[in-house]
Amino acid sequence: MKNVCVVLRNEKDVIGDGWKAVADAFCFNGYAFDEIRLLVVSEENRAISTLSGLKNEFDNVVVISEKPLLTAVKRYVSQAFPEGVYQGGVNGAGIYDSAKSTWFLLSDDVSDTGVFYAKNVCAPYLYKKYGVRAEKYVIRSVGGNETHLQRLIAEAKTFGGENVACNYTRRYGEDVIEITYDDKTPKMLLDDTVRLFADGLGESIYALENISLEEQLVRLLKLRGKKISVAESFTGGGIGRRIVSVSGASEVYFEGLNTYNEQSKMKRLGVSEYALKTMGVVSDQTAYEMATGLLNTGDCDIAIATTGLAGPKSDKSLLPIGLCFIAVGVKERVFVYRYKFDGTREEITETAINYALFLAYKQLKNI
Repeated sequence: MKNVCVVLRNEKDVIGDGWKAVADAFCFNGYAFDEIRLLVVSEENRAISTLSGLKNEFDNVVVISEKPLLTAVKRYVSQAFPEGVYQGGVNGAGIYDSAKSTWFLLSDDVSDTGVFYAKNVCAPYLYKKYGVRAEKYVIRSVGGNETHLQRLIAEAKTFGGENVACNYTRRYGEDVIEITYDDKTPKMLLDDTVRLFADGLGESIYALENISLEEQLVRLLKLRGKKISVAESFTGGGIGRRIVSVSGASEVYFEGLNTYNEQSKMKRLGVSEYALKTMGVVSDQTAYEMATGLLNTGDCDIAIATTGLAGPKSDKSLLPIGLCFIAVGVKERVFVYRYKFDGTREEITETAINYALFLAYKQLKNI
């Protein structure tokens, strides 16, 4: 089957990311898109003409717009696809079907007209139409090379054909690869696809299931019977927040210190004034001493420490924005990792948090 996603927006608006979640809801249920097109709502004739041309080219057309635009877009769909029989909907969203194609009209939010509608109404409708149930296999990794990952996906498509679809999302340095297949897919073909990614991504993989970094870390801490402590500077408590969001984290999370100030680093963690004055706050030595300060208390088995510059401006050190040091260690050894992340303040911080959780998981796995 051939599927297309059409996003309609106001002419002057910057398109948001809401539509991506709706589109992903289709992809992750086994109905990936061959094309994605953007149209402007105010250009009515052009929008209708473009939509009309899709019905002979695609089996399924997904039309997504902002919720206030659904009424206008519904009119466009009716004119472009007059042969479509309305199959029902809610609050402006709906399904239109004909002998040749099916059209879905949704809003770009998580409500009963957006993501929820896509997952709970549209996907089951497609399953009923084609008689093929979509299954999903998830691989999650951190720090993989994006170009290499795209090559792996292209390779998977060459031997997977129409039986297997591979989609991935990258957010803050973390990749979530979703391999969707139907219930008629040969097991050997699925195994070969999974093996392709497992071999290609190697040590950057932290889970072969749909589980978050923090959940995987807490699970392993419980399994090993270990406790973790965290000392954060530029990540501002984000690592601790992620860990405690997991149910049962109190069994393994001893403490989290947000040592933003130099005096705090010295007083709470025993960081030496020499390291701060000679090496600098943002340095491998400072990160190392922050982690060893936690481990020296004897209250934790593994420690994470972060220090860096998230921007938007540098400090008196004139170090580049995005530079950070992440220390992860146990009593016997502490490793310090240097990174230079790009992006906004939020993107740099959240990426560092993901890397810190991932590095802790990797080290714990080898204990």
